Amino acid sequence: MTSPDNLLEIERTAGNKKDSSYIVRLKPGVDKSVHLTWLRERLGRNSEITHDYNAGFLNAFAGKFDEETLNFLRASPDVENISEVLSSAYV
Repeated sequence: MTSPDNLLEIERTAGNKKDSSYIVRLKPGVDKSVHLTWLRERLGRNSEITHDYNAGFLNAFAGKFDEETLNFLRASPDVENISEVLSSAYV
């Protein structure tokens, strides 16, 4: 695993956040189905993928992730960014 200094920063939002909920956008060219298979093998007990965005322009998914799973995502070279989800957002 990557050291904490090399982990991707999470985009923080102002407002009421959905507890442990994030949108994860993958880098262009990353095969989302391969990435999600990799992630499902590493999901913690308190983690789940809640939405798989199938739009051709958005290579992303949303989920509730515990700290360990979130750090796997933050260390992944496939991930472009991770954003917190507001409680008013639909994911």
